[in-house]
Amino acid sequence: MADTQPTLLIVNDDGAASPMLPAMVEALAPLGRVRVVVPAEEQSWKGKSMTRFGALRATPLPDLGPDAYCINGTPSDCANIGVHHLFDGPPDFIVSGINIGSNAGTAFIVNSGTVGAALEGALMGFPAVAFSSLFEPEDFAEWSRTQRLTSATAREVITQSAQRMAAMMARVIAAQGAGNGAGIPAGHVMNVNFPCNIHPGSAVHWAPVKANRYGALFGRDDSGNFRHGLHVHLEEGPADGSDRDLLQEGHITVSLLAVDGWDATGAPPVTF
Repeated sequence: MADTQPTLLIVNDDGAASPMLPAMVEALAPLGRVRVVVPAEEQSWKGKSMTRFGALRATPLPDLGPDAYCINGTPSDCANIGVHHLFDGPPDFIVSGINIGSNAGTAFIVNSGTVGAALEGALMGFPAVAFSSLFEPEDFAEWSRTQRLTSATAREVITQSAQRMAAMMARVIAAQGAGNGAGIPAGHVMNVNFPCNIHPGSAVHWAPVKANRYGALFGRDDSGNFRHGLHVHLEEGPADGSDRDLLQEGHITVSLLAVDGWDATGAPPVTF
């Protein structure tokens, strides 16, 4: 980092209307220069997809400050364009989220646009953190239906998550600046999940990622069309101290995701 005031690029997959965004901008402002580049509309479950064809346009979001834009593209588009094209230099950190809904366990991580945008940051060589928050089922259902979070419990999750996110980023910034190998390793993303009952005393646990799988993700509606999320059967083993288990117990979980995660050691499992 060039000076003691790092530049933080906020990206997300919930879009410019996310109620998490203003809280994030406010919470991160004391830590450095805050920039925002987010999708114009919700782009959940897009993983690390990018726009291969078609034109993308950046539109200012003045309510979030002079360095805030939305892009008619994916979360990873936003990270790449935010790093290379909209500002006078690159950021020091990519801060993705805070996602409305948790991203714990393999089945969710690989599909998450929030995690995907952070992976894009790591691929470009930047320390990247993906933040997500678990919400009560009725609050998440309201967001899915109306793109709003109006209950007192939801507002508390937003407030507490933003505060803990900023506190954790302060620790990340300090560790990264220490210059002794601390901080987020190169080629990794730090994946953080907040519980729905988050409070100032919520404990933080480093945790392995839960190995889970799913079957059908789509169901037929009354018109015979297929819609995502009408039928989900998640398969996961017993509690093993991994991220989803600890999150459900009310803990904040942190996991490291490796971008360069291909294992080329040992004998090949298949001979061709």
